[in-house]
Amino acid sequence: MKKEDFKFLFDTYFDAIKNYIFYRVGDIDIATDIAQDVFVRVWEKQMQLDLKNAKYLLYKIAKDMLVSKYRKFEVEAKYNNRMQLELTELVVDNHYDYKQLQNSYQQALVQLPEKQRTVFMMSRMEELKYTEIAERLDISIKTVEKRMSNALSYLRKALKYG
Repeated sequence: MKKEDFKFLFDTYFDAIKNYIFYRVGDIDIATDIAQDVFVRVWEKQMQLDLKNAKYLLYKIAKDMLVSKYRKFEVEAKYNNRMQLELTELVVDNHYDYKQLQNSYQQALVQLPEKQRTVFMMSRMEELKYTEIAERLDISIKTVEKRMSNALSYLRKALKYG
């Protein structure tokens, strides 16, 4: 196809093809993209078009591209919906698992012997060092270590982590 013939086709039919697609999809960006793709295909394939009947072929190519694009959109939409559903289920499951773990943790803390719970809470909640805990409770560092070790061991078993 000669450059002049292609320019004539483009100048004559581009807006009509774009409008035809726009009226079918209601999105000017998609319509413009598909209309451009129609003319790119004609140019790349170097189609020999009878300029008198070219209009019908351009509309046919536009319709085929539109159908193809919407099939692609449908596949993408189904995939995105499925992934969104799986992600939502995962988030809900994780939230449930977190709440369940949190409840188990609270119950395990309540069941800890008071001296172990006190050392554990001072270490984890107040972020005190063993020496600071020993000073506050007026006990030895070895006693703090032993109580902490017992508390952690109990919590691991209660929460099924060890």
